[in-house]
Amino acid sequence: MANRVALVTGGARRVGAEIVRSFAVRGYDVVLHHGHSPAAAAALAGELRRAHDVRIEVVQEDLADVHAPQRIVNATMDAFGALDVLVSSASVMVSHPFDAVTPEDWEQTSAINLRAPFFLIQAAARVMREGGAIVQVSDHLAFETVFPQLIPHQVTKSALTQLVRTTASACAPRVRVNAVAPGLVLAPEDMSEEQLQRFLRDVPMAREGTPHDVTQAIHFLVDAPYVTGIVLSVDGGRHLRR
Repeated sequence: MANRVALVTGGARRVGAEIVRSFAVRGYDVVLHHGHSPAAAAALAGELRRAHDVRIEVVQEDLADVHAPQRIVNATMDAFGALDVLVSSASVMVSHPFDAVTPEDWEQTSAINLRAPFFLIQAAARVMREGGAIVQVSDHLAFETVFPQLIPHQVTKSALTQLVRTTASACAPRVRVNAVAPGLVLAPEDMSEEQLQRFLRDVPMAREGTPHDVTQAIHFLVDAPYVTGIVLSVDGGRHLRR
């Protein structure tokens, strides 16, 4: 019997790479999409091919291109002839003061964080096998108090909640659409220890998250056949302090 097939966008680095790895470990054939990380994508694909009896296809596309979502899905079908799971992990976060945000910042963030996920869902749902699962990687910032330096990111991630709800309704019953909203996972390199500890004071679980926390939540949603249209917080309980 052929392996199930997963498509993961933004899968070359950080959490996205762990998502790709988690599907390979579970015996999926994987399409590993990346935008601008060819060396990291190639290295990860080579590692997984050697370690697991699965096929890994690497696809490079800039999701700011309006036609990229359809090309990525077409490449998946050309490579494996089937699609069972889509995880939209690719994202961009521009940090600028309110007065410094440009139309270009806004357009790039909206294109990658919101427009591309919609058209990936649309294209994937057309070709997915019965019982397909789509998981959007959102962000705890979608539900946080406001961060004026992250307006385009926070607004687009908030809009993903409605995108998940509406596309879940549109795709049912053949395909389910859900999302995970990670909290602080893999702290940014420029975050100081003082900043980290201040953030963790509002996290009941008293630690930062790990990529494994996120992949566990994703696979729960992939494997839960009666769950659709939800955003699952993976934030150590930070949402309880809002």
